[in-house]
Amino acid sequence: MVLRELCSLYSRDDWVKPSQESATSNDVVAQWTSGSRKRAAPTPEPTPAADLPKRSASATCPHTMTAVRSSRRLAEDKKQCPICLDDYFDTPEGRDRVTPVKMPCQHIFCRSCIEMHLSSSITCALPWCETRLPLQPDSCELCRYWEQTHADSLIVTIRATEMSRSIKDTLQQLAQDDDFFALPKRTQGRLLAHVRETLTRYEYQFHYGADLAEILDPFLLAVNVADAREHYGPELYAPAPDPSRFPARENDPDDYPAGQEPWIAAFFRQWALDYEHEYGEAKEGWGMWSRKDGNNADWSWEWPYKRIVAHKTGEDGAIVYLVKWVGKRYAESWIGRELLDEAGREEYDRVKGVVHPAQDEPERKRKTRKVGKRGRSG
Repeated sequence: MVLRELCSLYSRDDWVKPSQESATSNDVVAQWTSGSRKRAAPTPEPTPAADLPKRSASATCPHTMTAVRSSRRLAEDKKQCPICLDDYFDTPEGRDRVTPVKMPCQHIFCRSCIEMHLSSSITCALPWCETRLPLQPDSCELCRYWEQTHADSLIVTIRATEMSRSIKDTLQQLAQDDDFFALPKRTQGRLLAHVRETLTRYEYQFHYGADLAEILDPFLLAVNVADAREHYGPELYAPAPDPSRFPARENDPDDYPAGQEPWIAAFFRQWALDYEHEYGEAKEGWGMWSRKDGNNADWSWEWPYKRIVAHKTGEDGAIVYLVKWVGKRYAESWIGRELLDEAGREEYDRVKGVVHPAQDEPERKRKTRKVGKRGRSG
């Protein structure tokens, strides 16, 4: 399910110009922030905060490897690791995907090579660079302080192409490790199509890992769960033989009956939390706006919600709905029918027998989503 025109609830004064780093990218982007969100107070540290360097919300710890998530961030002459000479983002035979990471000295290596190098040296791997890097960054007071003051706000930016590729690779690896998770070609094709469509739909939004896992779950937000099961097949809906293989469901554990959570839902949770751990950033707001069409003047956006919980008649006589959002970022809230995905809202109305007053007609009709897409009734 989705909330439409969320951005229209906020003035354009909330938007800020792209950072200088964003301006160098091929994307035309803008960012907005929410002034209402506050970070929880950090746990007291033995080292006074006044003695520590002042850093912004998006600053990285000086001892942390920063993952480079896109080839757009790489110079033309730095497309491969200077140690192993493998191309970044490729998956050579016999090894994992070549993930580039930037060190505090601003030099870039693949993660595998630099981690192996740091196991025996505290200097940069380039002979002309004299930067000393810590062997055990977890013991650094600055690192601990940064982690405590930023851990509550780590999010990932949805990027459809990169995430789709990562999910496909991880699913293939899982199937190689255990035949139970091997999917028929047809089922895999439908699942990956769902992943691409969903990530494209919410591209450039900021989400916690747990929230992203719920968005990707092909059953949790389905308009009709029975139809979704038939669409994807029993292989995808079956529970994992060993639930301990995946992290426990902490947010809304009652979304599925005990012991009946589909393994694919647990897989997406593990993938999303791992992705957040590796690529998470400290940012505020809902995301970045990408104008894919230079003539696009539509400032509305879709924000995912899990289900319609209840309904009532508003002061103007129109029906309004209580919506439960995906994840734990926002509390349940009442919204009008014009802000709801039509397929999900109509299914809820059918199940609950909701009849709208004749004058309560949306200003515009929206195309009904296909079976198995967003919009489950409560």
